[in-house]
Amino acid sequence: MCENPSPARSNRPVPAGSTTEPPHAGFRSAQAEGAAASPAQPGPTLVGWPRQLAWSDFNDIQSRPSGESEDARISMGFRPGRLVYVQEGGEFRLGEVEFSMVLNAAGSWVVVSAKTTTLLAHEQGHFDIVGLCYRDLVAEIRTLRDRSRRRLILAVRRVMREHDQRAETLTREYDSQQQTNHGRDSVRQQAWESQIQACRQSGAPLTVPP
Repeated sequence: MCENPSPARSNRPVPAGSTTEPPHAGFRSAQAEGAAASPAQPGPTLVGWPRQLAWSDFNDIQSRPSGESEDARISMGFRPGRLVYVQEGGEFRLGEVEFSMVLNAAGSWVVVSAKTTTLLAHEQGHFDIVGLCYRDLVAEIRTLRDRSRRRLILAVRRVMREHDQRAETLTREYDSQQQTNHGRDSVRQQAWESQIQACRQSGAPLTVPP
């Protein structure tokens, strides 16, 4: 199960008169795969994803919390770093800013007796679905230009909202009874894992596998 707080609600970069901004609340990640922009080109980057999860990323508990029907939960967040503006040809863009995808340790747990490679692979799927959406988010932010810093930040917020909503939609679909049924359907689980891997390699946006 995935708990994915909205970066659009909890991470709101705001315009200011200086060339840098203080950090805002959010996540942590690693160099994105398949991003549209070249890693050598200065600009926003994603850190904290991709990476392989391990059970050490989860808190061990003896039984499910009250009201829970699953044996594991992963919680993630998203945090933009210090905002740097670059002016080119009368337009502003964001400079070298790290957008971080991080695990929320307090909200990530697993029932000790339920630890299996299959369950960990399912939780990895949640992590990678969100990571792919944030990879695309950062790639789109790299393309944003505006003559007004205020309008540029409004555009950044819009892109964050759109990709956050996409991540939430895909994670819900991933767990649905028609898809993996929280990892219980091994055929659909494998289909999602293959789709995730293909999108990581190609740079294509993630979609529900056929």
